[in-house]
Amino acid sequence: MARNADVAVIGAGIAGLALAVALQERGISTILLDGRKGFDSSPRGLTLQPNGLEALDKLGVLDRTRQTGSQASIFEIRSWAGDTLLEADYSMLDHPYNYLLTVDSAQLDLQLRYRAEKAGAEVVWGARFQDLLRNDGRVEGIVYEAEGEAAQITASVIVGADGPQSHVRGMIGSKTETREYPDAFIVGLVGPVEGLEGRARQYQHPGKMLGMMSMGNATYLHHCVGPQSFDEVKKLGLGEFKAEVTEAAPELADSLQSVEAWARFAYFMPSWIRVERWVDNGVALLGDSAHTFHPHSGQGLNLSLQDALVLAEVIENCAKAGDFSAKALGDYQTRRKLYADVIGHHAHYAATYALSQHWLVKWLNRRALKKLRKNQKLLKQALSLTAGVFEKKPGLFTQARMGGILP
Repeated sequence: MARNADVAVIGAGIAGLALAVALQERGISTILLDGRKGFDSSPRGLTLQPNGLEALDKLGVLDRTRQTGSQASIFEIRSWAGDTLLEADYSMLDHPYNYLLTVDSAQLDLQLRYRAEKAGAEVVWGARFQDLLRNDGRVEGIVYEAEGEAAQITASVIVGADGPQSHVRGMIGSKTETREYPDAFIVGLVGPVEGLEGRARQYQHPGKMLGMMSMGNATYLHHCVGPQSFDEVKKLGLGEFKAEVTEAAPELADSLQSVEAWARFAYFMPSWIRVERWVDNGVALLGDSAHTFHPHSGQGLNLSLQDALVLAEVIENCAKAGDFSAKALGDYQTRRKLYADVIGHHAHYAATYALSQHWLVKWLNRRALKKLRKNQKLLKQALSLTAGVFEKKPGLFTQARMGGILP
């Protein structure tokens, strides 16, 4: 069985679907392949930053997404004892989408899937990517397996949107540099928290971190459990987990009462993956395939949505020129890699400051938060990095001031 499309996307997650919408609206036919059996409707929390909101508006799904989520303007950081260390107001940003929006990612996935299919994109579920089809060094299609049978798709561009352990990335031989973090996180949804409306809240303590964002009738929770495995956390029991999070955030007590099983939670170990090359002849990488950050930045998916818009534009230009070489597709990496590099470093240092138990880093963290609290101009610069709406890489002097190293 053989199919034809202008673009074949490996991975029908949110980033891949966003690309499909943007391509189809440009008249570029798209097929998405996904190894899952179908759409995953399990509720999952996701916080959208200003750059992600801007991308969703351009894709035509922001209004509906806003109806399903909860908006916040204030991001506050508290100590484990409850003292306010910093309060950042997103409305200070000179950006049309200067707020946070926490949504059920399954609902956003559904909105993008509906729009992509309505625009003419095709999704093939249960399709396992096998290999790239090459001709004189240029990729011209893929081989995949579906329902136990081999099949092919001929396409001008193959997009690897297949996650941090990307099979496509491995096949084009792109080198990676990976940093594994020692602290694991548990994320999930619990009941609503009174007084959290309009705010995102984070508690910090050396070796500990607890974040919460309102989703209206639910709360998206993420909690650092250090080097413990999920089995070790489970062995201690839900009672111990609830006691640990309510130690810092007593306001969570009522929202946790209805939680009686671990099924509401997921576990992951963060990593920072820097990818040397995002493109090859007839191939491009998107989403976690191109960059993976520490989740403390809240930017992984948001940045990928902006990447999808630029990649669609570059593919359209390549189609007009009849040139899908690595050089032509390289305009995508040229325009987007700076953002990935800056956000990756910002996320790394922010997470290190928040979680480190080293006396000097702890001191610098307290100094940095105090400086940001007193200097609104510096806070605005730091917040623009978190929000993904900066225009250039901050200078070393500015970075040193944000980090509390310089006065």
